[in-house]
Amino acid sequence: MIKTTTSRWATIAAVIRVLIVAEAISFLLAALLHTGIQFPLGISEPQNTVAAIVEGLCGIFLMVSAYAVFARKTWGWRVAIAAHIFAVAAILLGITVIALGNNPGGDEANNIFHRVILVVLLIVLTGLLTPGVRAILGRSNQALQPHRP
Repeated sequence: MIKTTTSRWATIAAVIRVLIVAEAISFLLAALLHTGIQFPLGISEPQNTVAAIVEGLCGIFLMVSAYAVFARKTWGWRVAIAAHIFAVAAILLGITVIALGNNPGGDEANNIFHRVILVVLLIVLTGLLTPGVRAILGRSNQALQPHRP
């Protein structure tokens, strides 16, 4: 029973790790789009330096947390929580700016991105806060690492 429960938490933690990488990549691509670069198939956004900086910071912060949780660093869980709180706050700010009409030329795809990534961030944040995932990604990572003399 205990092994099965631990195996389930390990599976959930693995899914969370992959989702953190996907979030980081999404933010970094969004930051590139806000620099005015046009992607294949005509995907583009108007240049928005502030959005590019904020989304770039979110992407970098999430990438650091992805490294930490994949490398089983003892600080991985804490940085993943902090990165998600930062990204949720940034997305809520972006949604507010768009709602107030201060979005220079943004389109529906940008609005959809903000809402979808917000849901994914909140799902991952909720998962990170569960005791089993915290045990796997938190300080107990030392127990999971091979002993080095």
